[in-house]
Amino acid sequence: MMLDRFELRRKWDHTHQTNPTPERPEENVVAFAEYIQPRLASGASVLDVGCGRGRHSLYLSQSGFDVYACDLSPVALKIAKARVQQAGISIRFQAADLAHLPYANDLFMAVVCVHVLPYHPKADIMAGVHELGRVLQPDGWLYLDLLACEDAEYGRGPRLEEHTFLDPDGIPVHFSSRWEIDELSHGFTLERVTRFELKPSSGHIRVGWTIWAMKCRD
Repeated sequence: MMLDRFELRRKWDHTHQTNPTPERPEENVVAFAEYIQPRLASGASVLDVGCGRGRHSLYLSQSGFDVYACDLSPVALKIAKARVQQAGISIRFQAADLAHLPYANDLFMAVVCVHVLPYHPKADIMAGVHELGRVLQPDGWLYLDLLACEDAEYGRGPRLEEHTFLDPDGIPVHFSSRWEIDELSHGFTLERVTRFELKPSSGHIRVGWTIWAMKCRD
């Protein structure tokens, strides 16, 4: 059975309490930040959606961006706030669900969303990308990632819908084709779509996509 929102939050709380996660920012996020920074005003506002323990929020702030960050998990936010306080920098954290971001329209000059979207059914991914676009300024930059259908975990667990399966904890995991990325990108201009292979500290090599896009003007 797929978890409801409350159970999902409890699951991510437990994950952040018990599972080690990388402390360094991912190379793909660093490359994206280095690409957009000279194209934006100094101190540009960036939103980190699904910030987890704050590794990318911290990196972006230390790189000169004005960072806002949100996550579903109160435990993750507590850890992230402690890390930021220890570093002596300022980041605005807020508890939030991807489906209902508590920010005004056209607020941010860039949005990053790392390891979040694949853990939703396709309809929620589509709605989530729309919500990311809502809070992004026209000509603002979006970074997101998705799992690919070639990933080793594809097909494991009960099938929820096409390309979506339930993991042992009841979390939906969706795998995206290259065609689906074009479908998701309505309202954006795709700058880069890159297939990646990521070796985690344990488990299978993950295969996915990183997407860099610019929000179109109306």
